[in-house]
Amino acid sequence: MTPRKNRRIRARVIASLIFLSLTGVILLIARFAQQTQTTRIPSGVPTGEIAYISDQAGTWDLYLLRSDGQSIALTPPEDAFQDYFVSWDFAAERLNFLTNRAGDEMGPGQVQPDGTGLRTLSILQAVSTLFFEGRIDWDPAWSPDGSRVVWSSLRDLNLELYLADADGENITRLTAHGGRDWFASWSPDGTQIAFNSDREGDENIYVINADGTDLRQLTAHPADDFHAMWSMDGTLLVFVSEREAELTTGELRLYAVPVTGNEDQVRPFGSDEVFTGDPLWARDGQSLITLSNQEGTWSLYQQDQNGGNLRRLTQPDRNSLFPAWRP
Repeated sequence: MTPRKNRRIRARVIASLIFLSLTGVILLIARFAQQTQTTRIPSGVPTGEIAYISDQAGTWDLYLLRSDGQSIALTPPEDAFQDYFVSWDFAAERLNFLTNRAGDEMGPGQVQPDGTGLRTLSILQAVSTLFFEGRIDWDPAWSPDGSRVVWSSLRDLNLELYLADADGENITRLTAHGGRDWFASWSPDGTQIAFNSDREGDENIYVINADGTDLRQLTAHPADDFHAMWSMDGTLLVFVSEREAELTTGELRLYAVPVTGNEDQVRPFGSDEVFTGDPLWARDGQSLITLSNQEGTWSLYQQDQNGGNLRRLTQPDRNSLFPAWRP
């Protein structure tokens, strides 16, 4: 074979590879554009199923509380790993969470609602998987009156918070920053949204008005702060922090800060304090999940929107935290 023919073959191979790469990029962009234009906000009556975490087996694991009252483990409770902060995709077919199953640090994990398909991913794998599977919208949270929904989305190639009417109309981006914005929760009066973000390098707690104004940073610490929970009177936020112990140890250390406060007013949440909060409203606006340690351990409670028909959902001899309605 002559050198000229070799060069031609190499050129054709390179051209083919470039073509395939460009085709893949075009297909990915087309799929991404399609997903951002066809977002379907979860609607209808809630299923009654709730994902949450519990330490009933000695480590923190994911559980699903079914509508019949039975609780099933979604991650193996017999292993030594720690799983936290569960959230649903919009189709209610996959759950995201943080875990140390892939190594010494916390990273993304995914599992299906029946406990199958458990996998751990790198950040790059998680992002690419969500794009290819079309799962760019996660963790919907409805306002107290059921009229609006806030969620985390990768539609701008970065994890930001989006807000829309409950019927999917008037989608707007609530945050616009290079950081990762997630774990959004509504204030009890529906006027503010708390979330955490790594926009300053570390995960910290922020609050923003529901109309996108008056962004405020409440914590500013080198350790990561996660998952703010509103008190029912809307004056206090309780959150998880790695200031004293990393999440990989299984120790959940709670801190509190006034909603109008800042890092100087952050304090450890007292072991003898009683807290009721972290309100989570159902899509139909008729039911409410709260979290409380009023009986000694952290338990999930459900009540009607007007406060009546209060009932405990989880056992009092174990801690259960961070509920998430199945869309």
